[in-house]
Amino acid sequence: MQTKYMEEEDSPNPAGKSSPRDITSDSYLYFKGMIREGTRGLIAGFGIVICREGDDNLLFQMKGSLHDPNITVLEAELMALKLGLFEAVSLGIDHISIYCDNEQIFELVMGRSMPEQENIAKLMDGVEHIRQLLKSSIPVLVTGNQTKKTCGICFDNDIKAEKKMFSNALCNHQFCVECMKQHIEVRLTEGGVPRCPHYGCQSNLTLGSCVHLLTPKLREIWELRIKEDSIPVCDRFHCPNPRCWALMSKTELFESTQEDGVRRCCFKCHKPFCINCKVPWHSNLSCDEYKTLSLKPSTTLRRQCRKCQHMI
Repeated sequence: MQTKYMEEEDSPNPAGKSSPRDITSDSYLYFKGMIREGTRGLIAGFGIVICREGDDNLLFQMKGSLHDPNITVLEAELMALKLGLFEAVSLGIDHISIYCDNEQIFELVMGRSMPEQENIAKLMDGVEHIRQLLKSSIPVLVTGNQTKKTCGICFDNDIKAEKKMFSNALCNHQFCVECMKQHIEVRLTEGGVPRCPHYGCQSNLTLGSCVHLLTPKLREIWELRIKEDSIPVCDRFHCPNPRCWALMSKTELFESTQEDGVRRCCFKCHKPFCINCKVPWHSNLSCDEYKTLSLKPSTTLRRQCRKCQHMI
């Protein structure tokens, strides 16, 4: 499998290399390969950070995309590790600690488990070949509290804490605040309720945890989405007033008491309408009379939607 790397623009310098500095002391490598769902399919990327041990002195940082539509998370992780080790050798580093936050990766690098798939075996061969160029490369399994935070959308790291991060309380996946704002806006605009963008995660995002990321307009849209989800599709009814279009429940409308059997008023704009014809109230006309008139040729083009039966 051939996968190309695309380097981003925000590396320490255009080539992604660090400036000359003291790198004789032990260093550590933090790497991350990730996949997320985009609007046009899966998007894979990686993040790499090499620091000097003890003071978090940044030696190298890079992020980029992995151009392979069929890549797996494990492959992305190993590609990031391989590239990170290559950069460590290029920097002249002799001793490095490999920080793994994935237990499967840790077991593979430790040699305590063998890859079952051929593509994973080839990637591990590449990793081991580069490790032989180092005097020492010690795998270290780290917990979530010890790892560097990596945005699952832009694949950026918070090594210098320059970006504010958002953490989904339901799954603890972390993303840049600005990335989350864009993700939420896109999902709401597409007509859905935002959920965690991490690949394979089924956790939803809650309005309460994201309210500080929303504009008043987006908050209104999200509240509407929540209301829509609470009403079964077959029970949804929109106000026929084109300036309102408020969402209501047919059950609640039928149960509301009105002077006429089919006359109702919108809960939001309070304009009367016919719940049977799904149009603004037709005064002095029965439903049959209105439908007969609406079928006659008119300068105003009005038709009934085949899906929701509203007059449009």
